[in-house]
Amino acid sequence: MRQTTMLLAVAAALALTADSGRAQWTTQTIPLRPGWNAVHLQVQPDAADCDALFASLPVESVWLWNRRHAPVQFIQDTNSLVPGNPDWLMYLPPTHAKAEQTTLFRLIGGKCYLIKLASTATPTNWVVLGRPLNTRAVWLTDSLNLAGVAVDMQSPPTFRAFFSPSPAHSSSIFYRLRTDGFWEQVPLPNTTRMTNGQAYWLRTQGASTYQGPVEVTLEQSTGLEFGRVLNEQILTIRNTGTNTKTLVVRQLPSALPPAGGGAPPLAGDVPLSYWFSSETSPGHWTNLPPNLMRSNVAAGDAWRLRLAVRRKDMSPAATSGNGLEPLYQSLLEVTEAAGSGRHLIPVSAYGLERPAVVGSARGELRAQGDSMTNRHRGLWVGSAVINRVNQPALAGNPQTPLPTASEFQFRLILHVDAFGRVRLLQKVIQMWKPGTYKPAPDNPTRQVVDIPGRFVLLTDETLASAYSGATLRDGEPVGRRFSSAAFSFRQPLLMSGSGDFGADGSAFSCLNVVDYRDPLNPFVHRYHPDHDNWNESYDSTLEAGRESPTVTRHITLQFTATDPDGLQIAGWGSSQLGGIYRETITGLHKSALRVEGTFRLHLASNVELLNDGLLP
Repeated sequence: MRQTTMLLAVAAALALTADSGRAQWTTQTIPLRPGWNAVHLQVQPDAADCDALFASLPVESVWLWNRRHAPVQFIQDTNSLVPGNPDWLMYLPPTHAKAEQTTLFRLIGGKCYLIKLASTATPTNWVVLGRPLNTRAVWLTDSLNLAGVAVDMQSPPTFRAFFSPSPAHSSSIFYRLRTDGFWEQVPLPNTTRMTNGQAYWLRTQGASTYQGPVEVTLEQSTGLEFGRVLNEQILTIRNTGTNTKTLVVRQLPSALPPAGGGAPPLAGDVPLSYWFSSETSPGHWTNLPPNLMRSNVAAGDAWRLRLAVRRKDMSPAATSGNGLEPLYQSLLEVTEAAGSGRHLIPVSAYGLERPAVVGSARGELRAQGDSMTNRHRGLWVGSAVINRVNQPALAGNPQTPLPTASEFQFRLILHVDAFGRVRLLQKVIQMWKPGTYKPAPDNPTRQVVDIPGRFVLLTDETLASAYSGATLRDGEPVGRRFSSAAFSFRQPLLMSGSGDFGADGSAFSCLNVVDYRDPLNPFVHRYHPDHDNWNESYDSTLEAGRESPTVTRHITLQFTATDPDGLQIAGWGSSQLGGIYRETITGLHKSALRVEGTFRLHLASNVELLNDGLLP
């Protein structure tokens, strides 16, 4: 039961903290003429309600083809469409005499619609604000299909050029809708160009999964959503045509989110990098240019474009009036250089600023948009690599650290709270604090979440009994422990520093003093008479240094803008930090020992409180 409860609580917390309403915005402009129009809606409208979408248009009716399984062997004349037809969903405006027979209430992006304007109406543009879609075309086998495709608006392809790579469509006949409601065959498909936003009938001969001459595959079907923790994703662009192509990727700005809605406000563009490598240059991350081209992509080959988000380059954004956290949003457009299909891919990421986590009743921090929030707050776990040590007995300059014959590595654990205070930890345990419930306002017998469960970080093990485990071991919930054998202190050490944590050139330091009587002092031995700090008669303790010295370690971490080892790491400066490690040790030798090396940290937890705020 405990295990089930814990898992349900974790799932509930993840659901509550998931980024809902995440979207990037664009407008689709669809020309409408008096009479019938066959349109392909390429965005998911923000206001999908038909009454709201068509309120300002002289619409007489809207029809959505609803045929799912049985093949279509003829084209239905729109003048024969009647309410109640099982193959069509229908919308009639509220003023229509038969409005109660409406079966289409909301529009679905990626679908094709027949829209009839009044014959006395004037031509108008229907501007739809929505989210770009990357839905895959689904073809009915051996059937006519009502379909639309997104094509380059400046240089659209001909019907035959777009569908010739597909055996199921290469010899198809295409039909377009006239304003009088009749379908006519497209003349000269070898030279007639397609129109973006229009829908056509075409026949599929056999099964088909064809998506166009250029096919785009994402790791997430909804787009390149980096969220809070993802640093890198791969965009796969495949040439499914029969000729060699030049592919183009352009980053476009997102439109403003709809006013008054529940969408996250636009914080700015998403700064992106891509992985560049060649025969003459080692692979490295570089900023994505306005137009990125890959030439000579052979038929059947794919361009695997590695993209990474640069959160360190995101300017802080203020929370808007709707209380939602700002979201960085952009669009990626994928086309051919010669013009053909067009793919519009949403891109989103949250910045380094995060709402404060609600803590316990004592010492809690709340998200109020105040200045007491550090961009890098949370638990950072990594390692230091020592590769330089001074030689006190060396003539010349015995204080200068020199390269070692081999490296020595140990774990580093640091915590940054919302106020920017940095602490060096010897150990920390991640636990789970279950949420609380309350009666639902509309039904007191039903329980709803009051305060969601969350993870906590404990440096005091005596507090662990008040929490549940954060992971499972042998089917039982247990805490997740991080520790470092390189340090012997029991309580976290507060570090003093200059600059912001993680910023280039900032440095943080602390003193780790190991008393000569401390059981963890390397010179102290409980049973050895020469290292127990007692006199020969065991009636008094000895002064410091007689048998064991007090060891003092002065530790300094200096951050650098790039990886100190020259590695190319996605997320550097946001979820990956590092720099130069320096330490001066006294007590082990008559002279001070100075060691140097590098350190690297990664963000292991966003929890900004230690011990749930129960301890000072």
